[in-house]
Amino acid sequence: MKENLYGVILIIHILGGFSAFFSAFIAIFSKILNISHQWHIYSGRIFYYGMLIVFLTSLILTSIKPNLFLALVAIFSFYMTYSGWRMALNRKGIPTKSDYIKAWLMLMVSIVMLLTAGAFIFQSINSGQGIVIAVFGAIGLGLSLGDLRRLKLGSVTGKDRISAHLGMMMGATIAAITAFLVTNFQLNPPWLLWILPAAIISPIISLMNRKLYKGKYF
Repeated sequence: MKENLYGVILIIHILGGFSAFFSAFIAIFSKILNISHQWHIYSGRIFYYGMLIVFLTSLILTSIKPNLFLALVAIFSFYMTYSGWRMALNRKGIPTKSDYIKAWLMLMVSIVMLLTAGAFIFQSINSGQGIVIAVFGAIGLGLSLGDLRRLKLGSVTGKDRISAHLGMMMGATIAAITAFLVTNFQLNPPWLLWILPAAIISPIISLMNRKLYKGKYF
């Protein structure tokens, strides 16, 4: 019974991942190529709900077959997705309780990720996964602390809001691309596939942010 349920949930998980993966590129290039803004909005919605499906199904899958590593990565990925989504919707930038809750939760999860990574590496258990969790945990810690600093200001508007939306959604896109790569390809050492998308796309995010503040993007 559990195996059948796992198989069904896994199919839903994969479909959600593929929809997020492809809609991410539509959302990004619709802006870069100056295509109708509606394409960006519609593809962004598909991306959000695709990542929501991935997150929820990940929790179910890791409850059927316990896997702390995948559970932590799922939480980390959806935190960025939800944060980016909130920045898109909340044009006035006024924070709500949900904004504080997700920031504090990610802060706590990031600490758990770093501690778990330390245990994995120190005990030589899944050291590759340990490296991945350490990197994601450090990123999550930085993002959640930045999130809390923004919330302390009371509101985030204008280019700051767009920059936060861009950074979080691009970070979530990295997660979607990473999941696609590790599922369909192999590389030695295996943890390189987990790190490579972030290493390549992070400088692009920085470049897009610089262009944004110079008034050359969006």
